[in-house]
Amino acid sequence: MAAVEKSRIEWMDVLRGTSIILVVFNHAVLFASSSPLGAPEVAWVLNTAFSPVRMPLMVFLSGLLVSASLARGPRAYVTGKVRRVLYPYLVWSVIALALLYTFGIREGIVGGVTAHVVTAWDLLLPLYDPVEHLWFLYDLFLFYMVALVTPRVPPLWIAGGALVAAALVPDFGARRFFLLLVFFMIGVWFSQHVGALERTLARRWVIWACTALALATVAAAAVGVGLRYTAVSAPFAAGGIGIAIVIARRIGSARMLRPLRAVGRDSLVYYIVHWWPTSAGVALGALTGNAWIALAVGFAFGLGAGVVMVRLLRLLPALDLLFAWPARRVSTASSSGSLSTSDGRPSR
Repeated sequence: MAAVEKSRIEWMDVLRGTSIILVVFNHAVLFASSSPLGAPEVAWVLNTAFSPVRMPLMVFLSGLLVSASLARGPRAYVTGKVRRVLYPYLVWSVIALALLYTFGIREGIVGGVTAHVVTAWDLLLPLYDPVEHLWFLYDLFLFYMVALVTPRVPPLWIAGGALVAAALVPDFGARRFFLLLVFFMIGVWFSQHVGALERTLARRWVIWACTALALATVAAAAVGVGLRYTAVSAPFAAGGIGIAIVIARRIGSARMLRPLRAVGRDSLVYYIVHWWPTSAGVALGALTGNAWIALAVGFAFGLGAGVVMVRLLRLLPALDLLFAWPARRVSTASSSGSLSTSDGRPSR
């Protein structure tokens, strides 16, 4: 049984690590696109091919661990999410706002300073308009709360309603929220039905369908059709997630994937700290006049910032205050999740 649990954690770590790599690459491409050099076309196509599955995979993995987290009781569940998801969101929102006030940086260094006049009202931005990339923690906390207050509602019903909402709402942020809620609640459903995920992915026709959808996503990206944060993208994202899980479960324990698992274990740290270094790296690399160098430096800076922060956290445990409110007592059991452990704690 212990071996099975270890394998499960390893494949999830691989997928979380993969998601983080794709997120850093995505932002390096976006920042490069905002520079005078632009992003290399090949990189743009590759990024477009991964865009439907990148964030849905993250929230799906989080949903897979909700039942185990809820089993601790509502109080422990809420406390964990506040300490380990909402708290770092607020801390890093303050840091982002400090950068906004001090330097006018709102959308990364590449695009220069923001054009709008900074006012005291910007202090309220974290309540309704998450700053920079921190929107994901904001939405993730709300997803957890949805799961908490709807214990008697079948998760697939919520997922279906969210899919309809994603098809109808015109606002990009709202559409993104509802689409990701779809995959979070599907993950919750699987968490309530032990063994259902394995049985589903053991069916040959499911594997073939997932493969066809994944290939269709790549083909669409090759001809310039983006499938991202729309209701239409949902089946393509599902196909990519299915293939990713099948592969990760088979090779997740491979020694060569140890660095990827390490990124997955500390995914919260990597996600939070990568944004500004990625932007700075692209700006620095762009000075060479080569778009590929700008992209590579941005990616290296973003990923490297996470590596440095993880090492600093091990040397200086007090820095944990940046990522989690201290617990009153140490828990003897933990499990892995997307961007965090099952209750949101960065895993180290």
